[in-house]
Order: sequence, then C-alpha cells, then structure tokens
Amino acid sequence: MNARIRMAAANDAAVIHDIYAYYIAHSLATFNEVNKTVAERAAEIDTLLQTYPFLVAEDEKGRFLGFANAEPFRPQSGYRFTVELTIYLHPDTPHHSGVGKLLYSHLFRILKDQGFHSAYAVLWSDNQESARLQEAFGFEPFARFEKTAYKQGQWLDSVYYRKVLNDFVDHPAPVIPFSEYRKSLSF
Repeated sequence: MNARIRMAAANDAAVIHDIYAYYIAHSLATFNEVNKTVAERAAEIDTLLQTYPFLVAEDEKGRFLGFANAEPFRPQSGYRFTVELTIYLHPDTPHHSGVGKLLYSHLFRILKDQGFHSAYAVLWSDNQESARLQEAFGFEPFARFEKTAYKQGQWLDSVYYRKVLNDFVDHPAPVIPFSEYRKSLSF
C-alpha cells in the first residue's frame, strides 16, 4: 500500500476522534471507555506538537490510514527524556499493509534525533498483533501489571514494552522540542 506521512494538525481531530472511538467500543487495544471530544482532541494535538511528534498516514488519495504520536511518559520533569507512544490505524486500513511500520519508522527517527532516550508502549497483555509490531522495532517486554484495568466485563493485564532510543549519558543534552525540530522535516 502506498502511504505518505505528514504531521498531524488540529483539523485532523475529528477523524482521530472517530478512529479512537472505534477502538474504545470494539477492542481492548485501549483501556479508555470514554473518548475525548473533538475539541479536546484538537487541543491535545496542538499541545503535543509543541514537544512531541504526532504523525498521520494517508493513502495516495488523501484518505486517513492511521496516526502515531509520542506523549509524556509521566508528568514529573525527571521523565523528560522518556516518552509513551500511541499508534492506531483506521479500521478500514488493511492488516499487514505496512502502515504501522511506516508510522513507527518515522516516529523513531524523529524521537532519536530530538534526543529522547526511552520509549514505552503500554499494551493489553493479549494484544499479540501490537506486541509483534513493538518487537519488530526492538521493543522488549519490560514489566507486566496484573489486573490493572477493568473493561468489557473483565480484568485486564497490561505489559510495558521499552525501546532504548539513545545511549544513557551522565549529562544528556536537552531534548529538542518538536516545534523546533519540525522545521527541518520534509515528508
């Protein structure tokens, strides 16, 4: 499948909202049970793009195929070199089309260049398709938390996958905010 990558924008909020709503209602890929509003999603995109990449994949006709983004791992400042990742494909995007790998390839290159050191993906323990994607990109299972969420009438375990992006040094350079880094991008 031919796909192109671009930066997300606030006007993508409605389609991102709808994709996420699908996964809330029809899967355990997210433990959320309530979606953000379109306005909240638009504000989130604008806020995240100040520091983190938020990418969109489209086909040759401009149809939305999926999105991937980084966000803070934890709110405390000591975690500033660590990100948590999100990736969702449009429900109509064919499985094994390479769109997820394309999004991740761009996302990891950017995060590494920005100076982040670790990336985490948090998965439902039985989400084998997502686990395979993480492992294909060098993530390793790092921690398992039993019965951490309750959704669709069942207790769910979560697994944290970790990928090291850059070496750990005693005095790391500050992370380059995405608002600055994006000036050098040419998708």
